[in-house]
Amino acid sequence: MYKIYLKQAWALLKENKLLSGVSIFGTALAICMIMVIVIVWQMRTANYSPEDYRDRMMYVSDTRASYKENESYNDCYLLASRVVKDCFYPLRSAEKVGMAYHGVQRLAAVVDHTVEFKCDVTFTDAAFWNIFNFRFLSGKPYGEEEVQSGIMDAVVSESVARRLYGTTGVVGRTVEISYVPYTIRAVVRDVSLLAESAYGDVWLPYTTDNSLYDDSSDRLIGGFRCYILASSSADFGAIHSEAEANIARLNESQSTHLLRIGGAPDTHLGDLAREDAFSEPNVRELVMKYVIIVLVLLLIPAINMSGITQSRMRKRMAEIGVRKAFGATRSELLTQVLYENLLQTLLGGVLGLFFSYASVLLLSDWLLDTGTASMGIGRTFVNAEMMFNPVIFLYAFLACLALNLLSAGIPAWRASRMRIISALNENVH
Repeated sequence: MYKIYLKQAWALLKENKLLSGVSIFGTALAICMIMVIVIVWQMRTANYSPEDYRDRMMYVSDTRASYKENESYNDCYLLASRVVKDCFYPLRSAEKVGMAYHGVQRLAAVVDHTVEFKCDVTFTDAAFWNIFNFRFLSGKPYGEEEVQSGIMDAVVSESVARRLYGTTGVVGRTVEISYVPYTIRAVVRDVSLLAESAYGDVWLPYTTDNSLYDDSSDRLIGGFRCYILASSSADFGAIHSEAEANIARLNESQSTHLLRIGGAPDTHLGDLAREDAFSEPNVRELVMKYVIIVLVLLLIPAINMSGITQSRMRKRMAEIGVRKAFGATRSELLTQVLYENLLQTLLGGVLGLFFSYASVLLLSDWLLDTGTASMGIGRTFVNAEMMFNPVIFLYAFLACLALNLLSAGIPAWRASRMRIISALNENVH
């Protein structure tokens, strides 16, 4: 029976090619807009290398230090290194805790300076390499003992290695970062600006630059972000409670200032939704914005296409009347119309998915803009792992089903309720 429905649907498509083309193209544009939103959301929230553990990550970034006497006066920025060490390194509920100093642009050059260019440098601790899953082409990252010793070693991206020496086989060679020599100890795959927490062109031990940290002072505000990897999302509550207790102990020992972290550590969604250190991020509002956009993009084209479906139904009222006269039930008629419309929707869906991929690739710098993109000089590139995700194909199919139900559901329901005599007379009530 279903094969008959599909054959009839194909015949109807060929019967009025202009109307069918308009319907398919309209469906494609609707699916394209929906899938662009879905793909952007997926790339911002799903696990992708080197941020393979986003679903188990917590973050501490925006913070403020307020005066004890008057908390209306605040200094706002990121964390001082000693706060990370005193309050977050000791977290027993976490699997790993690390920190990084982002957004530093330095000059990279070979020793004789025949090749030099600006690059984004990220200063990290040793745990950083266990929290993020970089793809190493050669070498290995620096460890805790090497960080504490202030070893002048660097990890560079594939593109930096090629620009410096024309090859990725550069382990053991020297790179100068702002005229300071470092030994290249590892080369990793390029990291997209989409991976804000792991992003960089060159990664250095934070102890190689004394201007970035001062563990001996009582400073609370600095330039470090803290990354916490949980064993599972079930540990988020325990990590949060333990972090709050550690912050409270730190504040008791402070003479002039109090540290406020606005409800952090945040989950990955919470980190995306966070606006400042004065209040907790509104994850619900962030999700609802995306949901409302998707619903609007579904409803508007569905209403337009339902009119096209309705006009087609008017031409088929006599056929429907005959089928009802020979015993066809309402559910059978409803199923037939939905199946016939589904073919058109799926054709538009495949075309729309292609359009959405093309849009994301061509407009990636605009659609996938991040906070890091405004500071960094790297690229917001996407790879096959990000684009061809089975979840994205599932969302595309569900969007097709939803659009099919919305655009054909009401006309099909009205047609199935038509009285036999009215249908045979081709009257629509």
